[in-house]
Amino acid sequence: MVVPESLVYGLILLSALAHATWNAVVKNSSEGFLQLAMIRSVGLLLGAILATQLPLPQSETFGYLLGGAVFQYFYFYLLTRSYRALDYSTAYPIARGVTPLLVATAALLFLDESLQPLQIAGVLLVTCGIFALIMRELRVSRGGILLSLGTGVAITGYTTLGAAGVRTVANPLSFVAWLEILSGAGILLAVLLTQPLRGLSFARSNFLRGSASGLLASGGFAVALWATSIMPVAAVVATRETSILFASLISVYALRERFSPRRLIGALIICSGIGALALA
Repeated sequence: MVVPESLVYGLILLSALAHATWNAVVKNSSEGFLQLAMIRSVGLLLGAILATQLPLPQSETFGYLLGGAVFQYFYFYLLTRSYRALDYSTAYPIARGVTPLLVATAALLFLDESLQPLQIAGVLLVTCGIFALIMRELRVSRGGILLSLGTGVAITGYTTLGAAGVRTVANPLSFVAWLEILSGAGILLAVLLTQPLRGLSFARSNFLRGSASGLLASGGFAVALWATSIMPVAAVVATRETSILFASLISVYALRERFSPRRLIGALIICSGIGALALA
């Protein structure tokens, strides 16, 4: 079945909203790592249920799954550290802002995937708009910035490996299910080995919020990874980085962080980039 490209872009935008929302939950939690563990536990459960209904990935897919899971472990660690060091409105845009160009470069080098001129213009516009949002923030802690940049590198790693791996299976959901299992099992094991009682207590008192956030995280990631099986990965990632727009709104209205004209200009540039991608 041919899926209209406009529908794919719409689903990616919903995925972006989901991503910004569950990240805000992690940032706003008093126990960011435990909150993240709860979210990934939901992904583990959903992945296990889904895996029972789908064939096992082929042997050539295992390397992509393991590599993607390892990059996700780095992502989880760096994400929670960066949220402790910086405000949400600073850490999130930096981490997501470096991703489009890094993924476009990785896709060119490793996936033999090129972009059309208008798509290149869209990726560049989205990236420029993102950096317009964060230029004033570059005066903050150097350590926090490095953690956020490292988070972006980890995102690039698991996105590129995921895009390559999802193209090796007949059903993309099979790859998504097993990546959810591996990434969820790793972080859950870390909690069980280091702070099991504290983790259990946190899970009991935050069950609803953790479960809802986990559904958003797993559903949004599944949509984004599925989209890379039918569209250039750089275009998908650039579109998904509109999550920064949603994060900006969340930071102002939910987390009570500041808003400035610079953010409005950045938002308009990003919207122009999305328009270029949609028309390409």
